[in-house]
Amino acid sequence: MKNLPKGRGTIHKISYLFVIVNLLTFLLLPNLALASEVGPFRLAAQPGLSGIYKNGFATGITISVANQGQGCQGLLVIEPDKNSPGARDLSLRYHKTIDIPAKGLVKTTLMIPSEFMNRGAVAVLLVDEKVVAATPIQGTVVNGGFLALTLGEKPLRGGLATWLDQTFGGQTAIKYMKPAYLPNDAMELLQADIIIVDDVAVKELTEKQLTTLKDWVSLGGILLISDGAGTYAGEILADISPVRAEKQAVVTSDLGGLQVVNGNMTVTTGKLMNGEVLAQVKDTILVASRDLGKGRIIYSAIPLENLTSESARVWPLIFNMADGSNRVDVKVQMAREKRNMGNDMLVHASTYLPQIKTPPVPQVALAWGVYVIIIGPVLYLILKRRDRRDWMWWIIPICALVTTSVVYFMSPAQRINAPISQTLSLVEILDNQRAEINATASFVSPFGGDLKVEGNKEAVILPTNFYGNSQKSPSIGYHMQAAPVITFPGVEYWSMRQAKATAFKKDMGSIEGNLTLENGYITGKIENKTGLDLRDCRIILGGRSLTLESIPAGGFVTVKQSLSKWPNSLGPNEFRDLLVAPSKPGQEDNFIRERQMVDAIPGFSTAGSNNQPVFYGWSEESLGMFKIVTEKENAKDYHLTLVTQQLKLNISEEGNIQLPAGMYRPKMIESRGAYNETPLGFTLYEGKIVLGIDLVWPLNEQKLQVLEIVWPEQTNKNLVTKIYDQQNNQWVDVPSQGLRLTADQVAHYTASGQVRVQVEKISGLGQPDRVELPAISVKGGESR
Repeated sequence: MKNLPKGRGTIHKISYLFVIVNLLTFLLLPNLALASEVGPFRLAAQPGLSGIYKNGFATGITISVANQGQGCQGLLVIEPDKNSPGARDLSLRYHKTIDIPAKGLVKTTLMIPSEFMNRGAVAVLLVDEKVVAATPIQGTVVNGGFLALTLGEKPLRGGLATWLDQTFGGQTAIKYMKPAYLPNDAMELLQADIIIVDDVAVKELTEKQLTTLKDWVSLGGILLISDGAGTYAGEILADISPVRAEKQAVVTSDLGGLQVVNGNMTVTTGKLMNGEVLAQVKDTILVASRDLGKGRIIYSAIPLENLTSESARVWPLIFNMADGSNRVDVKVQMAREKRNMGNDMLVHASTYLPQIKTPPVPQVALAWGVYVIIIGPVLYLILKRRDRRDWMWWIIPICALVTTSVVYFMSPAQRINAPISQTLSLVEILDNQRAEINATASFVSPFGGDLKVEGNKEAVILPTNFYGNSQKSPSIGYHMQAAPVITFPGVEYWSMRQAKATAFKKDMGSIEGNLTLENGYITGKIENKTGLDLRDCRIILGGRSLTLESIPAGGFVTVKQSLSKWPNSLGPNEFRDLLVAPSKPGQEDNFIRERQMVDAIPGFSTAGSNNQPVFYGWSEESLGMFKIVTEKENAKDYHLTLVTQQLKLNISEEGNIQLPAGMYRPKMIESRGAYNETPLGFTLYEGKIVLGIDLVWPLNEQKLQVLEIVWPEQTNKNLVTKIYDQQNNQWVDVPSQGLRLTADQVAHYTASGQVRVQVEKISGLGQPDRVELPAISVKGGESR
């Protein structure tokens, strides 16, 4: 081998070392390695939850800027990568002004549509209007299905991942994430459907992260507690857990016949504090759950690592799928689907602006009637008498022009000389501390040009669509602590632009009050502590609408109303008609926007489908979600807000209280044919449906004793109703004269606290027939 000149070996060693360092940099810090950087700045961007993001949802982008030089102010820009194939179809920019400390590191977060990553996006840092660093934004996308995060490693040792994959056909992703990486903002965490904690994870959670978890659950997440972690009295999850852990117990590994396993297993069990028991062995609670806002908390006394993928009867109990549904918790899924960016709930409804009206039809008809009469016989006779019929050639165009101008200026829209906006908002009050606001706004510029709109600083601002014209692409800008500003450049004359916002509020206030059901009446007191004047207020319970009229901010109403009977309508608009008065022929319709809002919100037609009363009220006051920024003082911002909140209902402990049919809301177990479901019940067109009536689901925190179940007389000959006899394993017809089951008889038809009912259409195919639900009589008991 030929000897190298002196010093050449050292150079080669340095070269090899340089290659190794660069390779490690590429592997460990891919974003930095791919970045184009100038001078002392280094830029890195990571999407979603440790690089994972869910398609169709707003995604948080964590951007880190390292500065080895002097302190300065920079502008972060997130925009489509011009070299990406999808960049032409996605023209939108986000930008944020940041202070960059000298020889320091600054981190910030921007919420953007996941569509950015799918079509290619880059993060760019500008200082003094010069690009000093850039990096592509890359991550792992979850298409469809759901995303589960485990904050502890132990749950992954069991069969959870395999069971999820087998059950949902690969439409799931489960990832371990250290508690330290958990976002501090619940809005960033919304991409996760399930979060699992164990004893190790709860010890690492900070107070801020714990608050974030509670907020995330209330917005529609599922928190799964393994082995009762953190639920002993005084521990961090004790106040929200359905079970207060008290001891460890030894049970047989078959969990009372739920799985075929020999031996014993140690579980952490205790007393049910809130919610329902889903599985137990004798007096030992194994699985329990409770609602928190729109989400759910599931307590597993069993360490999840002790369950395998073959525990086929245990996992469905944990994920509330015991009724045979192939969806993880229908209630939670509905909340998730509503938040999907593809479900622009109020976009169409917001385009109707009552302020921009066409001219009144009678006045237009009168104007054209006068025009026809004058131009016709009157004008002709006058000119004929004066022998000036040749003047018709110029008088007719002038009269036509005058008439057209009169009709044109009769329109209220022509009196609008400044931009106007309309914001439609849905406020879902989750509890006394939390509320979610979803708002969509339409903006109209009568003169065209650039249009600027200020958003709420606490909200996530998203476009309602993507603009393909790069010359007129909107931008969403954040400057220090100021509210975000949306800029729509080059808006055409009398054109409309739209945007939407989602906010999580802790200062919204609430609707407070307790209602009591006794002797067929609902009584109580409702207080409005939202700060909004509410009109046309309603309470929906068991398919009934109770009218409260108006409640001013800080005001209250007393309630003493009898539950109304089923409405006669069987159409799909029956629930809407409970909230908004239907239009009447020949009368002006002043509730078009309200009606469109109720129709537009996904899942809203089943929002009252539980055994709790739900409050609804309307307001025209601003929530500060959007505001047009203009030098003209006469710009107008209009608002319409629907406020909803679930209220508490108590059952009297005295006497036999008959609940309205529908308060014990059935679950759909099986369906074949065509049917319609609303909070008023089920309408069957053809085929059959199998319903499960849950008798053990608690009403609020109150224990109830079922005294009897009564089916009314079966007067509809198009339907045949059957009830499943659990003891004899067969369906039994409900007699035509009706059926009354006493408390002792109910046990014969109940399994796991559920009574199953089958309704089949045998004649009148295609026409709507209401499914008569049984009335259930109960006796109230002590609160938990």
